[in-house]
Amino acid sequence: MKKHQKTILAVSTVGLAVLTMASSAEATLLLNGDFESPIQYNNPAQFLSVGTVIPGWTVVGQGGVNVDQTFSPTPFWPGNLTQFMDLTGNGGNGGIVSTPFATIAGQTYVVTFESFNGSEVYPGSDYLGSDFSLQASGNALHTWSGLTPGITRNLTYTFTADASLTTITFMDTSGFDSNAGWIDNVGVSAVPEPTTVVAGAMLLLPFGISTLRMLRKSRTA
Repeated sequence: MKKHQKTILAVSTVGLAVLTMASSAEATLLLNGDFESPIQYNNPAQFLSVGTVIPGWTVVGQGGVNVDQTFSPTPFWPGNLTQFMDLTGNGGNGGIVSTPFATIAGQTYVVTFESFNGSEVYPGSDYLGSDFSLQASGNALHTWSGLTPGITRNLTYTFTADASLTTITFMDTSGFDSNAGWIDNVGVSAVPEPTTVVAGAMLLLPFGISTLRMLRKSRTA
C-alpha cells in the first residue's frame, strides 16, 4: 500500500511540475496596464494630448485620449470599479504606445485586455463601426469593429517578437468621440512552446502506466 502511495505521490509531483509550466503563461499586467495613473479625483475625464507621457504609456496619433473614472458622474463601465483608458478622447484619432518591454526574438506572446463600447453613454446611441486597433512592433495590425455596446469583452492579440524589446500600440479607429474604444487591464504573456507541453506529457506517461498496473494488482490480490 505504501509503495502505491509513493508512486501516486511521484505522479502528482510530476503533474504539478507540468501544471507549473502551464501556469507560467498567465498574463502579467504591463506597467500601468490598468490605467490607475494619473489618478482622477473630482475631474472624471482627464484629457491627454498627443505627446503626453504617463506611467507605461505615451499618447500618439492626431487626437488625445482620456483617463476616465468609472464611477463619476455615472457608472460608465459596469463591473469596472476604478479607472480605464478612453482611446477616443474628445475627437478620435488618438492612441497610446506602451513603454518598451522585454521579449525574446522568435517567442510568441499574447496580449490580453478588456474592452467596452460605451457609445450608449455618449453620444447616447449605439455605435457599431470600427472601434480600435492593436499592433505589436514588427507584427500585423488588428482592428476590432462592431463590438456590441454595453458588454465587457475579454480580447486577445497574438504576436511573435522580432527583438529583445517590444511595444504595443492601441489606436482609435472610429475617427470621432464615439466612446467605443475603452480598454483596461492590459497584460502580456509568453505562449508555451508545444514541445514543452508534449515533453511534460511524456514525463507523466511511464508513471501513469506504472500506477495503473499497481492498482490492478492490488485489486486482484
